[in-house]
This record gives sequence, C-alpha cells and structure tokens, in this order.
Amino acid sequence: MTHEQTNPAGDADHPADPVYPERYYEILARDLGEEKARWARLPYAERMRELAWYHAHFNTPDDLSPWPAELDGGVDRG
Repeated sequence: MTHEQTNPAGDADHPADPVYPERYYEILARDLGEEKARWARLPYAERMRELAWYHAHFNTPDDLSPWPAELDGGVDRG
C-alpha cells in the first residue's frame, strides 16, 4: 500500500496525506538525503506516532505544541 492510499480523504483528526509525484521524493533524497525522503514518504499518522514516541521517551521540547513550553505550561520531562 502506498502512502497516498493510507489516508486519501483525511478525517477530523488527521489531514489527508498530500499526493506528490515520485519525482518530488527523488529530489528530496538528492538534496536532503535518503533519511529525510523516507520520513516524507511516511503517512501523517505514522509520522505523528513516531514523534510522540520520541517526546514520551526523551527529554525533548514539545515541538508539536503551537506555543513554547513557557507559554502553555509544557511538560516537565526532566
């Protein structure tokens, strides 16, 4: 199953995964590296799951919050 087929219409919690031609990912791989191209190919929900795992297991700033930790309470991971 391709990433375009995983969430074609989107839903209330997750936007539809954009459909880009394979050439887009080839350019990403060439200019930014294979790892970034691999990440871009993942469906939105899977990228968010992976980010949530890192936030839960490591002392990272809450990059998923629209506001810095000082302004919206943040989570004390220390």
